[in-house]
Amino acid sequence: MPRRRKVLTTPLALLLVAALSACRQRRLPEVDTSSRNLAAGRLIFERRCASCHNSNGDGDTITASRFHFANLIDGKWRGDGSLASIEKQIREGHDPMPKFEGKLTSEEIRQAAGYVLALAKANTKARP
Repeated sequence: MPRRRKVLTTPLALLLVAALSACRQRRLPEVDTSSRNLAAGRLIFERRCASCHNSNGDGDTITASRFHFANLIDGKWRGDGSLASIEKQIREGHDPMPKFEGKLTSEEIRQAAGYVLALAKANTKARP
């Protein structure tokens, strides 16, 4: 009986090895991570930022309308308007904006900053 098991498992093992090597040769499809990150950034923005900056980023809310830099789409930035500068602002905050380090992960901060930058760029293109 033990001899028979070896005979049955050998073809099965060969078939399994052949199937695995065929799977390794096929490439996985490319995934557009930028759109996925923008979608995640939008959700974070809507949940954490829109109450002050408004859902369209214009800062026209009761809470923040009196603060100059609450408007994220007018092209006027506290920093230089780069992704790194926006990330730093989200991470560290600047009175009256609270810091989000410890409240959001580094990835979430990066995604939110990417969305803010995309929002600002989309508005710049829409302006005459």
